[in-house]
Amino acid sequence: MARDVSRSRFWPVATGFLLVGLVVMIVLYIQMLAFINRFVAMAVDLIEKEILTEAPKGVDKERVKETFARMKRAIPRGKVNFGKARAAATYAQKARSDEDGWTAEEINTLLEMINAAMGPEEKK
Repeated sequence: MARDVSRSRFWPVATGFLLVGLVVMIVLYIQMLAFINRFVAMAVDLIEKEILTEAPKGVDKERVKETFARMKRAIPRGKVNFGKARAAATYAQKARSDEDGWTAEEINTLLEMINAAMGPEEKK
């Protein structure tokens, strides 16, 4: 008889612990997503500022701002092809590693690659 009482108490206690664990995991998941979004937004801001400050003549600065603003909107919604974004990042690293810095052609090519990673622009 004592065995039945301990079993009847075990499942409600185990269920309670599992529910608390599930809630903690959900909260941590949401915090992780928020952290990743902030981190990516910071990285995008840094890249945008670097390109704008080092952009030579022949680069449309408004196009740079529009492209990066579109990227900031697309990332949280999951509208970015990360394979293409990785290719754009690799291209940016190679183009930036030159001693003479960015050229207008390199920046324009990078903007085209970024736009391709985000797909066609949505109509409002």
